[in-house]
Amino acid sequence: METEANEKTPILQSTNDNGFDNKNLNNEEDTRHSYNSLDNGTNLPSESPSTVQNNTTCVHKESSNPPLRLNGSENKTTDNIHVQVYKRRWYILALYSLSSMVQTAVWQTWGPISDSSERVFGWTDSTIAWLNNAGPLAYIIAGILFPWLLQARGLRVAILGSSLLTSIGCTFRVISRDPSTASILIHIGQVINGAAGPMAMGAMPYLSATWFPVHERVTATALGSSVSYFGVAVSFVLGPALVSDAHVNINGTHIHNASKTADLDVIIEKEKKEILNYMYYACGMAWLFTILIITYFPARPPKPPCLSAVVQRDSFWQGIFSLRKKKYFIFIAVAYGMSIGVMNTWVTVLNITLGKFDVSQTTAGWIGFYATVSCCLTGMMMGRFADYFTRMMKTLILILFIIGAIFLITFTLMFIKVIPYNHILLWVTVICGMTAVNGTIPLLFELACEMAFPTGEGPTTGVLTYLNNVFGLVFLVLFAIPNIGKDWMNWILVATTILCLPLIVLTKGKMKRLDIDEDENESEACKTEA
Repeated sequence: METEANEKTPILQSTNDNGFDNKNLNNEEDTRHSYNSLDNGTNLPSESPSTVQNNTTCVHKESSNPPLRLNGSENKTTDNIHVQVYKRRWYILALYSLSSMVQTAVWQTWGPISDSSERVFGWTDSTIAWLNNAGPLAYIIAGILFPWLLQARGLRVAILGSSLLTSIGCTFRVISRDPSTASILIHIGQVINGAAGPMAMGAMPYLSATWFPVHERVTATALGSSVSYFGVAVSFVLGPALVSDAHVNINGTHIHNASKTADLDVIIEKEKKEILNYMYYACGMAWLFTILIITYFPARPPKPPCLSAVVQRDSFWQGIFSLRKKKYFIFIAVAYGMSIGVMNTWVTVLNITLGKFDVSQTTAGWIGFYATVSCCLTGMMMGRFADYFTRMMKTLILILFIIGAIFLITFTLMFIKVIPYNHILLWVTVICGMTAVNGTIPLLFELACEMAFPTGEGPTTGVLTYLNNVFGLVFLVLFAIPNIGKDWMNWILVATTILCLPLIVLTKGKMKRLDIDEDENESEACKTEA
């Protein structure tokens, strides 16, 4: 039983009437529609007043707005309700984010070590593209199941299922050392890991709305999505660090100068061993976070962090169908799907793209690493800024897209030799272009949730990430066209970024979820010092 923060705080309505009866915390009810229970199998430790942040229990008083229905009952309203913020929210955020980071890193494994992988397994650039495509393909299949599971069964079941899929996918990749057998198992593992993508990519807004107060919500989304995306940066550095550079053999001689077949065989054998070790490390990390989630990962806090957390959302299918009528949400969803979907698949084949400039596997990895780190830091800064200026999210998104388009156009013109090649300009355009576009991710998530409300965060982000993977799938499928070259990749990246600008400009509408939390008394009731 949670300790109430301030026993002297007047209570205008009983906790039982509000649906927050602490006596029923172990009740095995549907976690999406009732705060009376946590997920099955979760033992919630009691917290003393020192472990609950500020031990603040708030009471929302009557307002002039019409009462809103709470989860679980048509008779419950938000006129009188207790809200509370818990320190454990940061542990939940960290565990989810790190688990998602592993899933992203596993998906991104093969692009940064494409040269070595192609020699060891006999693959081609098209094979690398299809391995990356396994994620979007599996997502299209599982993209509806997991958002439904998130809304129907809560965070614990959905996140645990996602983490298990990543761990099982990693296990498939380490079963065999034979290149032909391993190739088949690696493809299977990539598909299984890709099925975990809906939760790794799309659960963060739901988690932030469930665990965080309104003035931390965008920050939490930014932190979670940034740490998850950091998995791309990890793969860019970890892969080339653990697997030999494609340009150099074990004696330091340029591989193209190797005159003896025996030399090449030794190089391939060494790279095969290094790749297998890399797979073992990834598998161990995946299972570590799965075990931690099994140990402790509650679906929701005993009491909500703010009013909008307990306002009844549409049912999953009702919410999905209602989104087709919300024009401004569709604008945001398409902008997210086009820009982020193409950008995130383009970066997975960055080593192939930069091969035109004779950039090594290691150098391409460091460019991708710094670009991804910059994306994560920018996303977190934008998220924190947006928490104070939430109604300026549209303006921030528009500015970032314009900046990104300028850098990506410059890179593309250099790629086709309209602008003379410059090594520093290459680094600057790739890093700044990726930073600006991917810095919009948490802002697009939160703005979409505002436009879609009262549709739940699960269906809303499910649609966004589903479109993300559809556009990414189309992008990578183009690799199958014979003799298509490489120039097209950059032009599509530029085009999808520019096409987002009118969609963002035309987006209007009320931020209904934020309006609830900014009720004249609610802003004080939900405010808790960090």
